[in-house]
Amino acid sequence: MSSRRVLVVVAVGAVTSLSLLPGLAQNSSVADLLLKDEIEQAEDRLAALPRTAQNVALRGEIEFRKGHFQPAETLYREALKMEPGNARGHFGLGKLAMAKVNTKEAIQELSRAVELDPKVPLYHLYAGEAWGIDKNYAQQRKHLEEYLRLNPDDQDRLTEAKAALEVLKAFGSEEIGGVEVGTLPARIRFRTSLNLIFTGIRINGKGPYDFAIDTGATQTVVSEKVAAETGLQQISSTVVFGIGGSGKVETKLYKVKEFAAGDVKVKNLPVGTFNDPLISQIADGILGTSIFSDFIITVDYPSGELLLSKRPARNATPESGEVLPVWFFSNLILLPLEVNGKKGNFIVDTGAVTSVLSHSMAAQLGIDEKTPGAKINMGIAGVGGFEGVVLRIPGVTFKTPKNTEVFPQVVAIDLKQISKTIGTEVSGIIGYDFFSDYKLTLDYYGGVLRLAK
Repeated sequence: MSSRRVLVVVAVGAVTSLSLLPGLAQNSSVADLLLKDEIEQAEDRLAALPRTAQNVALRGEIEFRKGHFQPAETLYREALKMEPGNARGHFGLGKLAMAKVNTKEAIQELSRAVELDPKVPLYHLYAGEAWGIDKNYAQQRKHLEEYLRLNPDDQDRLTEAKAALEVLKAFGSEEIGGVEVGTLPARIRFRTSLNLIFTGIRINGKGPYDFAIDTGATQTVVSEKVAAETGLQQISSTVVFGIGGSGKVETKLYKVKEFAAGDVKVKNLPVGTFNDPLISQIADGILGTSIFSDFIITVDYPSGELLLSKRPARNATPESGEVLPVWFFSNLILLPLEVNGKKGNFIVDTGAVTSVLSHSMAAQLGIDEKTPGAKINMGIAGVGGFEGVVLRIPGVTFKTPKNTEVFPQVVAIDLKQISKTIGTEVSGIIGYDFFSDYKLTLDYYGGVLRLAK
């Protein structure tokens, strides 16, 4: 049996509490700009300030927000060299460690940040997530409760923190999200339809229900209809974030005693819900693959199956295919790619019927709403509703060091809400049209993705 955090971890997002840092009068304007996601203006303002340890750490924060993780780490470490007791430097290194699922280092750095500056709500929120990854729910609960006590001006995050505490209370001493498998590799067959992949799921012995397998889902969700049919017990409610409309939507949280796909069973799983008639027409639910992240996960498109395998020994011979580094944010996997010569981080999303760029990446390629012929009358549905502004980007080439995929055109949409939610720039989403010829292997804890044909 294997387990790891599932929904107990709240999705921590943008730098929501910089303005609450004590002793930072000279940086308050930078903090305010970061709160508004005005990264370029914050960078310009910071350039005029002296090179103190705190300002160097804030420069690291800006690089982190832009998705430039190596420069961010360099700046965080420089800040700590200048001032070993700089809380923001430790906080930054803690975030980077979490993004590589280096739990021990993340706990160490974030705990140090909390120790140095216990009145900053954001430090407690991230520390709670790190302890959740470590499955130390007592420590997670302590930091979430402190986050609520400090009561930052961020209603969405407060709602999420309250929901996480209610989930912890609902499960009590039970192991959350324990995965049971028979012989490894375990195989879950899937079928392809509408550029999505589906498998049958049994919920508390009922079903099977048709679920889309989605590496781009921050959580596993079921339709309200299925929740009613299976008699699920509601735990709480919260908000989820994504593309379209207002960028967020309320969701109920339920407790599932057993969630089964083939011979793979997940015990005591918290799930969200949706009540979207469009999604309900094609799926009874969405299976977020992060619930299997204690295993090596392979989405084999050509063979039509998802495989869960043991982690290889350190000295094992690498399998064939291209191995790429990835980052892990709030159950989303970010893959660095090059697009027409521009670099960015893209969400790996088997639940996306097509790959898209962000408006910011489109702007780097010289295309915005004012570009003649760029704006198209096309609806793209997301969790928040329909996306309003869709741009056409002709002649797009995605490149990894060893693989190239060429598209006659790709659309660009607004991904600011997702970027804000996970706290770093998302340049686009890579979906079915990119991955459909590959065996896609994900190693959450190893921080790598492998592409093989």
